Amino acid sequence: MDGITFESLLNAAGAGIAALIITSLVQLIKTALPVIDDRVSGALMAFVLSAALYVLVGVATNVQTLNAGLVVFVSWLTCATAAVGAYSTVLHVAGRTEAAPPP
Repeated sequence: MDGITFESLLNAAGAGIAALIITSLVQLIKTALPVIDDRVSGALMAFVLSAALYVLVGVATNVQTLNAGLVVFVSWLTCATAAVGAYSTVLHVAGRTEAAPPP
């Protein structure tokens, strides 16, 4: 079957697809749950959700060596950077900035 698999998220194109998925998920969460939108920054959500996704990637691909772990880490870093950057760009285009969450 051709399509998105956990293993496919370990290359540059897959990390881009993962960033798109994460950015879409952040927007969906912030739209569907306004309480979260008021308290948690979208960039933080993108960071955490991408980390969670790549933990799953590591488990699904049975990472057993440091070299394999490095591949997962670099793919996560690519995804997180793209997702956080995409979310920041959406805010910039919309002409708004996120306020810091309440303490």
